[in-house]
Amino acid sequence: MKTIDTNKIIGQAKKMRAEEIRRIEGLAAKRLGLYFRLLAGSAADAGNSLQPLFSWNPQDAKSPRRSGPSLLTRASLALRSLFSWNPQAHHS
Repeated sequence: MKTIDTNKIIGQAKKMRAEEIRRIEGLAAKRLGLYFRLLAGSAADAGNSLQPLFSWNPQDAKSPRRSGPSLLTRASLALRSLFSWNPQAHHS
């Protein structure tokens, strides 16, 4: 009968386990680094797409100004006249 050296088997198992843990840690570190690079790239792209919203200056527009009330004022006056109409005021 062949003798089994359990101490040698346990030592090999521990060595193989340590190598596998190092391999998995390296793989996880690479994937985590890739994830953060992609996240940073997405954040930078989002910042670039939002930049025009925060850098717009209405005074830079060189469009000719119309005389008269603005669109908001005209809309407000139209709504006011719509809801303030009194049919009894027109009876003579």
